[in-house]
Amino acid sequence: MLRFQPLRRGFTLIELLVVISIIAVMIGILMPALSSARAMARSSVCLSNTRTIATVMDLYAQDDPRNFYPTARMPMSAPFETSWIHLTAPYVDMLDVYHCPSDDTTQWSNDGTDRFTSYGINAYFTPNHPPYYGIKPIQIANPAETIIAAELVQTLNGGMMKADHFMPMFWGSPSAASNGMMQNAQWDAASQSPKTVFHTRHSGDANYVFTDGHASAEAFETTWRQTPGSPPTVDWYDPR
Repeated sequence: MLRFQPLRRGFTLIELLVVISIIAVMIGILMPALSSARAMARSSVCLSNTRTIATVMDLYAQDDPRNFYPTARMPMSAPFETSWIHLTAPYVDMLDVYHCPSDDTTQWSNDGTDRFTSYGINAYFTPNHPPYYGIKPIQIANPAETIIAAELVQTLNGGMMKADHFMPMFWGSPSAASNGMMQNAQWDAASQSPKTVFHTRHSGDANYVFTDGHASAEAFETTWRQTPGSPPTVDWYDPR
């Protein structure tokens, strides 16, 4: 008897090309969504970090004999022990809270030899910076709209990698403190924006730490605004 084998039909080349084309289109649709999701996740971790920083700043000021906030490392070649990162480390479980996941600096360290923080303290608060040389929590005029820490740029003429603070008293024209060299290092007159604070890291915004204990993502223009030649109309950095 003759036995008939069932007909086995494979995919034609055209069918394979169609399937491959559909897969490519689906990948093209999904990739931006996945990229956006990763960016949102990194921003959320960063915001969680800044909330922790808000807490440790408050705890440090409570324990300080003068109720001052910690010092900044000045100059950048000074001992790491003078940095607020070192001084507040006892109040945190892991030093990872000082590292924004969107900060892709390759030279990262926890000992101050290279980049050791994605966040900088506002030098208005530090006992080793003018014009106040130390601020107590009770001296802050509006805690809910006063920024004590912000995200730092990753490099600035090779020097910002080891920085742990920014100096808004040298921002603008006129600036609150007078020092042409410092103003040039801190402020970009052409773009009317700071050179030291990274204010577009997360979808055009950045995360800021406030002295009342909260943290939030803000556009830089929300935190500071000035018409050159006049005092700032918005200044969330000067605690007084």
